[in-house]
Amino acid sequence: MASYVAGIDFGTSNSSTAITNGGVPRLVDVENGRNTIPTALYFPEKSSEVFYGRTAQQKYVDSETGGRFMRSMKRILGTPLMDSSTQINGHMVKFDDIIGAFVSYMKQKIDASANENVESVVMGRPVHFRDNDPAADDKAQQELKRIARKAGFKNVCFQYEPIAAAFAHEQKINSEKLACVIDIGGGTSDFTAIRLSPENRNKADRTKDVLANTGVRIGGNDFDKNLSLNAFMPVLGMGTDYKVYGKVLSIPNSIYINLSTWNQVNDVYNYKTLNLVKGYQTWALEPEKLARLYQVVQNRLGHINLNYVEKTKIALSKDLSIESILDFLSDKPSIYITREEFNNSISNDVEKIEKFLSECILQAGVKNEDIDLVILTGGSTEVPRVSEIATKFFPNAEVSAGDKLSSVGMGLAYDARRIFL
Repeated sequence: MASYVAGIDFGTSNSSTAITNGGVPRLVDVENGRNTIPTALYFPEKSSEVFYGRTAQQKYVDSETGGRFMRSMKRILGTPLMDSSTQINGHMVKFDDIIGAFVSYMKQKIDASANENVESVVMGRPVHFRDNDPAADDKAQQELKRIARKAGFKNVCFQYEPIAAAFAHEQKINSEKLACVIDIGGGTSDFTAIRLSPENRNKADRTKDVLANTGVRIGGNDFDKNLSLNAFMPVLGMGTDYKVYGKVLSIPNSIYINLSTWNQVNDVYNYKTLNLVKGYQTWALEPEKLARLYQVVQNRLGHINLNYVEKTKIALSKDLSIESILDFLSDKPSIYITREEFNNSISNDVEKIEKFLSECILQAGVKNEDIDLVILTGGSTEVPRVSEIATKFFPNAEVSAGDKLSSVGMGLAYDARRIFL
C-alpha cells in the first residue's frame, strides 16, 4: 500500500487538510471532530503552552491574565514583518516560527490520521499573496515552503486555491463543464476559468485546461475591517473631537484602524497607546466614548470586539438587520446595523472583486454566457452582496456552493495524489 500524501489549505481565517494513499482523499479531523479549524493561536501568559483554533479563541476570551492571541497570520507572508520578531511572554519570537507552530500542528494531525510520517504535501496558495509585487509574491511562497519543510515535509509543491477547489468539484460532474471558480476567503479573492470533465480527472498535465487565473488581496477580513470602522468604532469615539488649548481637533483614526484589522490589533496593546487614549479622554467632547476605547486598550478587548464584528457580518448574511450588544464593555452599548449599511461599507471592495473577476473571463477568451458552472468556495462567498455576483455575471451557469471551507483542502489532496502517487 502506498504511503499517504496530503494537501493543506492554510487559510487566512480557516484551515483544513486532507490525505490520500491513492484512493479518494479524506478530510482530517483537525480539532475535536471538526475538519476545519480557525487559523488562530493563543500563547497564555507565563506559559510555554500554545493553543490553536477554537480552543485558542475560547482560552483567550476566558483568560484573566491576558497572553497573546494571533489570527490572520497568512497576511504577513511576503511582507517585511516576516523578517522581524514580536514579543511573546517576554521573549522575541520570529513570525515564521509562529506560522510554523500552526503548520506543525496541522502536520501532527495529518500524521495521526495517516498513522505514519507523511512526507509529501501540496500547499494551497492564493493567486497573489501580494498585489502587483511579483518579488514579494515569490518571497511569500518561499517562506511558506521553508515553513512546511521545517514542520517535517520533505516534498512540498503548491497549487492555486481556486484550481484546487475546481479539482474537488470535478469528482462530482458527469460531463464536460466550462467552469469559473470564485474563491473568496479571509484574505484574498481568487478566480479561475477552467475546463472540467470526468475524462480529465486523472490527467497528469492540466495546464491546457486552466484558461485564466486572477486574484486580489481582498477578503472577509477586509469586510470585517470596513464594518468595524463604519459601525463599531464610532461607539468608541471614532469621528469625534477633543479640545486642547482652545483648539478643536479630531481624534486620529490610526488606533481605530489597528483595532479593526485582525493582524494589527496587538499593535495597540502598549503603554504609549494607553496613555495617548487617556489624554484624549481627558480632552474629549464625548468622553464616555473615549472611556470605552480606554477600556478596550487597557483590557486587550480588540480581538473580542472583532469577534462581535464577524458575528454581525455573518448574521447579516441571513437577516436584513441586527442589534449587536457590546456586553464586553461595562456600559454594554448597542449597535443597530442593516444589511444595506453593511453593503455600503464593503461596496468599494466588491467593485474591485468584480473587476478582477471580469479580468479573469477576459483573459480566458470566453464570454460570461459561455460559463456552464460557477463554483463558490471560501467563507466570504456567504455574504449576499458577494454571492449575487455569480448570477449577475453568469446568467446561464449552474451555481455550486458545496463545502466552502474544506473544498480547497480536498482538491489539494487530489492534486497531491496526481503529483506524488
